[in-house]
Amino acid sequence: MERDERQELAVTIGLLLLVGGVLLGDALFGPWPTLAVGVTFVLVHYLGPHAGGEVAVRRFARRLRRYH
Repeated sequence: MERDERQELAVTIGLLLLVGGVLLGDALFGPWPTLAVGVTFVLVHYLGPHAGGEVAVRRFARRLRRYH
């Protein structure tokens, strides 16, 4: 039960920070730069692990080819 309450609190704080960050970014930089930064964060979060794994595999393959 306590874990559910903590998770609910974490989601609530995250949403408040997200909304506040968007409003602040919109006020300071305008809607399009704010949207661009938001989309960039989402894409990096979504594609980051896959890209990191791909880079690690390529490095490992390059090292194998170099030593054999």
